[in-house]
Amino acid sequence: MTRARYNILHTEWSDGWGGQEQRIILECLKMRELGHQVVIACQPGSGILKKARELELPVEEVVMRGSIDPLAVLSLARVIRKHRINVVSTHSGKDSWSAGFAAKVCGVDLLVRTRHLSMPVSNNPFNFVYRMADGIVTTGEAIRNTMIADNGIDPGRIISIATGVSLDRFSAAGLQGVGGKEQLGIPARCRVVTMVAVLRGMKRHDLLVEAARLLRPSFPDLRFLVVGEGPGRGWVEGLIREAGVEDLFILTGYRSDVPELLSISDIAVLTSDKFEGVPQSISQAMAMGRPVVAAPVGSIPELVVDGVTGIMAETGNAASFASGIGALLRDDELRRKMGKAAQAHIMSGYTDDIMAQKTVEFYEYLLERKGKR
Repeated sequence: MTRARYNILHTEWSDGWGGQEQRIILECLKMRELGHQVVIACQPGSGILKKARELELPVEEVVMRGSIDPLAVLSLARVIRKHRINVVSTHSGKDSWSAGFAAKVCGVDLLVRTRHLSMPVSNNPFNFVYRMADGIVTTGEAIRNTMIADNGIDPGRIISIATGVSLDRFSAAGLQGVGGKEQLGIPARCRVVTMVAVLRGMKRHDLLVEAARLLRPSFPDLRFLVVGEGPGRGWVEGLIREAGVEDLFILTGYRSDVPELLSISDIAVLTSDKFEGVPQSISQAMAMGRPVVAAPVGSIPELVVDGVTGIMAETGNAASFASGIGALLRDDELRRKMGKAAQAHIMSGYTDDIMAQKTVEFYEYLLERKGKR
């Protein structure tokens, strides 16, 4: 059977550059490889606009001021007609309203809403944006199950498709080893714990800093890489100074060479205590054979199988994170075993190819459901 080729418009209201925006770019690249046409509509000056242009992905600048924005609806309708769009895929709250109305006005075949985070969805009757969509994609099973149970979403129109890892970038092959440490001023003897996350309160970097303070007496040669940028940088720097662990931490800022940083890391950590889907920082580290210490937030337990692919810490408990990190540092064989299991887990269900395949299959299913196959 010859599969349909889709003209897909992805919309994104956010002007930042985080996991959600990276998912959109990755999905566009994979769908383009499969022969589909993709376009991104986003805010002027946004992070995703810059990245799309770097990668030569078709992109349209659309000012989206809020959820109810008639001018944005008109602009998006023009984009839909210009590119002969038949699938509109929305990603944030505000663009989902404007793009949803534009899709309905233009009569596109499919309107799909992706839910990236695990924060609750309001059941206010005026919040009908999810009812407008033909289908809903979540980034984790836990988010899907919550929306079915709490928001009454029909299980037949919602699916979990985790953000896939690009194995072209995140592979255990070609590790830098000591050379990469030297570039960051890390002695070769030091073990490295890495956390990749935007610098903001919900990521709970304070727990990482306190865990480092607790681990220092037993592991004086330990180093912590904090990879990412964000509004909380000053807060994180202050935490590190107050804890007296400045010599243990390296704040790298935003880095495009995350695979190289993970290659010199022994353990990956994520200390978030809310609103996570299936975090790319975890799946990418696992693809490179790194065990993970994280809390059971959102869909993280779908990746971190406690005692198998990593260690599950107690949410919000720095001592629990320190205990998990310490257990992996003390046992080289356990760390290697969990790293191999982590990599196998990603290969079995969390690659970018699997993500793209599931997305196309969901489109086909929704079209059949609407009688438009």
